[in-house]
Amino acid sequence: MKLSPAQQEAETRHTLTTGPFQPVVKVLADLERDDPKFAFPAARLVGLYRRLWESCVSKHIDGQKLEQSNRTLKVASKHLTKERDGLQLRHDKQLSRLRFFEQALESSRGRLASLLVD
Repeated sequence: MKLSPAQQEAETRHTLTTGPFQPVVKVLADLERDDPKFAFPAARLVGLYRRLWESCVSKHIDGQKLEQSNRTLKVASKHLTKERDGLQLRHDKQLSRLRFFEQALESSRGRLASLLVD
């Protein structure tokens, strides 16, 4: 069964946040059996460190998603810039032709007026 991107991300987050702590959890279980008085503060410290680690992993994954979005936006920006430049060039050429025709029309009017006056 194929997982959705959100499910894949959740699974990746879970693996990255819990995986590194598996050996420590086993040691804590042994410690609880051997020295329950010391196990509680150790477990609390590991829990705090794990929350910090989860936060870092979350920020890292969010940063990667932002980088990917940024790359996608840069590609789109390049495409749109190229399209805009092409449209601007076309506009400039049309404007140049329009000015040429306006000048030609004005010149023709001038010549026609001088012929009619004569």
